[in-house]
Amino acid sequence: MLVAIKDIKIKRRVRKDLGNLEDLKDSLRTYGLLNPVTINSKYELIAGQRRLEAAKALGWTSINANI
Repeated sequence: MLVAIKDIKIKRRVRKDLGNLEDLKDSLRTYGLLNPVTINSKYELIAGQRRLEAAKALGWTSINANI
């Protein structure tokens, strides 16, 4: 399902350092999003913070997500 990035809420996360997102951004530019992020029914992010941040950095306004 396609979800507006602005609607996804990021709660407290285990991973603090997202690392270098350049390779991931290059992959998203070249191949698109191969593995959707995971959110719950309240649009809270469950998995995929690096993918979400890379998509934001590329200027994407929506992203594929599994609920």
